Amino acid sequence: MNNFRIVYSILLTFGIHFFTNAQTETTPKVELIEEKKSKRWLLYAQNNTEQEQEAFLMVQGEGFRRSADRPVIKKIPPHSKILMITLIPLKGVTPTYTKVFTYETNLQTISKRKGENRKEYVNIRPIKDQEFTVFIDKDCDKCKVLTTFLNDNHYKYRILNTSKDHQVKEFMFDHLKTASYKGGIIDLPVIFFKEKKHWSIIDIHQFIKTYDWKLLERK
Repeated sequence: MNNFRIVYSILLTFGIHFFTNAQTETTPKVELIEEKKSKRWLLYAQNNTEQEQEAFLMVQGEGFRRSADRPVIKKIPPHSKILMITLIPLKGVTPTYTKVFTYETNLQTISKRKGENRKEYVNIRPIKDQEFTVFIDKDCDKCKVLTTFLNDNHYKYRILNTSKDHQVKEFMFDHLKTASYKGGIIDLPVIFFKEKKHWSIIDIHQFIKTYDWKLLERK
């Protein structure tokens, strides 16, 4: 009986050690966790290590309330989970998204990944307060409605396409920092005019109807 107990103890210890090692090997240091709720999808970065990690996430989605996103970088404390991005699905559609997710103890290459320090990034012509500037995307229906209205009424405006160059999107988000924008995905079109910024316009037709177009010059 004593021999049996000794063998049992050895096997039990070995089993616990094996399970712990297997769990350690299969569990990523930092992982992206998706929680789908009825009205929103929450994307978390979970740190499974003993050290603080820095997580990078960029999402491009379709079928959500907002269609454009800037990269999110957050520090994740040891053994904790931090919300990175909230996605709000539209009713009646099947939402999908693609993502770029990575992590390091110190993300030294993020600035290059975001497009900073590149010639084309810094050489975009500055925003002029007197110029009606519109940021669009090639698949944005609201953008098409707005630009069609502007063209039909011969208004002067500047258009910047975020789907052609990633640095254009970064340029837009950098300017949104000066407004009440707090981060996350936004809905295009985005409009800058006379120090006022408009984004995530829910009803573009209502916006066109109520906006004071007298301030714009005509071609």
